[in-house]
Amino acid sequence: MTAFFNLLTQKIIISRLTAVSGDKTHYETLTAEMVNIQRMDDTKAVNVGGSVGKTFRLYAEDGTDIQKGDRLTYGNSEYKVIAVSDPAPLGNFQHKEITIVKVK
Repeated sequence: MTAFFNLLTQKIIISRLTAVSGDKTHYETLTAEMVNIQRMDDTKAVNVGGSVGKTFRLYAEDGTDIQKGDRLTYGNSEYKVIAVSDPAPLGNFQHKEITIVKVK
């Protein structure tokens, strides 16, 4: 289990769309989390509705609060969350697998 935690080396900032007033919305920064981001194979990217070369799989701890539609920032790059799943554990490690698409 410790070996998996050691792979979570990329710090992202999570932002979520919130209502300001009336029909106005903006992204509000929620928190920062340590994750692992890996580029998704082009065939898999197309199969999940992503874009070739712009779709990634993000691995995070089980309790991480990331939802579909959230915006994630890593360095100068921004990503949109298109899917969140809770797959079977890797050994004893419960985790989230999140599909993201680079938007900037």
